[in-house]
Amino acid sequence: PSGFRRANMAALEAQDATATGDDAATGGEPSELPYGGDISAAMKAQDRAAIKVIMEARKKQKSPAKDAAAAAEDGDGAAASAAEGNGGGGAEQKLCPICSEMRDDVELLEHATSIRGDISDHVACGYCRANMIRTNASCPWCRTEMVWRNLYGFLDGLKGTIGGSAAKGTDHQSLANLLTFWQEYEMTRSRSDLGQFAKDLCTDSSLAAHVKRGLENQSPWLRDSAGLWLRLYGMHQDGEIELDEEESTRLETTVESCFSIFENNHGGHEDFIAAWYQQACTALLCAMLSGSSTTTLTNLVQRAGRLTVSVFDAHYSNKSSALGEVRSKLNPEYVQAVEEMVWGGADDDPVWSKFFATGS
Repeated sequence: PSGFRRANMAALEAQDATATGDDAATGGEPSELPYGGDISAAMKAQDRAAIKVIMEARKKQKSPAKDAAAAAEDGDGAAASAAEGNGGGGAEQKLCPICSEMRDDVELLEHATSIRGDISDHVACGYCRANMIRTNASCPWCRTEMVWRNLYGFLDGLKGTIGGSAAKGTDHQSLANLLTFWQEYEMTRSRSDLGQFAKDLCTDSSLAAHVKRGLENQSPWLRDSAGLWLRLYGMHQDGEIELDEEESTRLETTVESCFSIFENNHGGHEDFIAAWYQQACTALLCAMLSGSSTTTLTNLVQRAGRLTVSVFDAHYSNKSSALGEVRSKLNPEYVQAVEEMVWGGADDDPVWSKFFATGS
């Protein structure tokens, strides 16, 4: 209904106005705008900050739709058609049901989950899709989450956690909980969705910048978020996601740094011992339960287990309460769940033998 379309567009514009900031006041010259003012390029890169700047610059100019309306009122149909098409070169125009304008870039919205029924009318023009990406909006018809909503929700949480108190070493628990969010996502999505999402995480430029700084400083937050990097690295090594050479090297270096940081800076408390191995176990359990490959992760968990015991022996063996502290924080069900695959049974599991076996 037209009333719903108008209300929905008003809501999007209200969100747009709320999000307006100084970074959008760039005047509008294409050379001054990100991506040269090409909003399609910004959408392809899913760069919300750039989308916001370009859209704000466009709002300061006279819109093509208004130009077309003015031309039509003057009786100049040819000029109106050219203005509406915005240089479309004769491409077929369709009605965008969100802004109610005839556009040549109206496309089907990409939903995050499979939808029963006909969704062929769930479309939007490039401008409205850009607005939906920037505001993290759901499909206005079926209210299903869009692919970008899932991606940005997790990415923003990840980057916010890394860039906040956790990056300063004051909130390791928030970083450890990132794997819990990943686990929830992995258990509810298809293999193809999972692979695409994992690749998006590995290729996100802002997250990559955070990781690069962490590697340069050997930051403890890498250790405290190790489970996530182990999971992504396992997917890449086993051929489930493809990365370019730079991305692959960065991911491998991140995993190696997680191990070296834990070995040299174990956090100073028994909680970190338990958290380290439990994250590794969780990464493997995610792969097992989703039907993904476990080849690389099995080796990584074995490596993590041996390091868990060696770090404990080197720094906590003389502390009387240390064994009980680790035992109280390390979930024995997780240890047992990966035991057969990683160690071949409890008898050869050094983590179980150290912390849970009778007499330990």
